[in-house]
This record gives sequence, C-alpha cells and structure tokens, in this order.
Amino acid sequence: MSQSTEIAPMASGSPDRLTGFRTFWHYFSVNRGAVIGLFVFILLVLAALFAPLLAPYAPDVQDKTAFLRPPAWQNGGSAQYLLGTDAVGRDILSRLLYGARFSLLIGA
Repeated sequence: MSQSTEIAPMASGSPDRLTGFRTFWHYFSVNRGAVIGLFVFILLVLAALFAPLLAPYAPDVQDKTAFLRPPAWQNGGSAQYLLGTDAVGRDILSRLLYGARFSLLIGA
C-alpha cells in the first residue's frame, strides 16, 4: 500500500516575509546603537515632514531688528529665536527644519 500526502500551497510568501522581518528585527534590536540611530532618523524625518507646524517662523522672513542673535542658551539669546538668527535676521531653526524638508524631497 502506498500512502500519498498532499502539500497545501502556501499563500504568496506572507509567512516567509513575516518570519524574515522578525529575524531581521531580532538581530537589529540587539544592537543598541542601531536602534538609537533608527529612532533619531525617524525623529528627524518627522520633524522635516511637520516643518510647517513646528517652525516658529517662515524660513524666508527677515527681521531687520534681529541680526546675528545668539542661540537661547548663550548670553544675549532669547526663547524667541531658539537657535538664533543669521546675518539677515532669519530664524535658523525654521531654516533647518525647512532645509531638511527639501533634502527629503530631493532624496525621494
């Protein structure tokens, strides 16, 4: 007597992909530096995506009374311009956030 067994076809790679991702995440999550780097990267991408909501000023607006203001943590700095202003009175924090946004656009 011979016995025949039928093998049921698997769905198109779903379990294998999930297992592959779990394997990757297991080895990735063991490395603390990689996890911290991923967290910082995600934080920067989110800050760039939400730049219009996070930036206190438009990146091209000039304040003629605020030339070369220092950052908030230095003497003479204020919370009005957290990272200070440039030589023409533009907010550096706003310019960094919008610059990151343009970098993501170019990289995509």
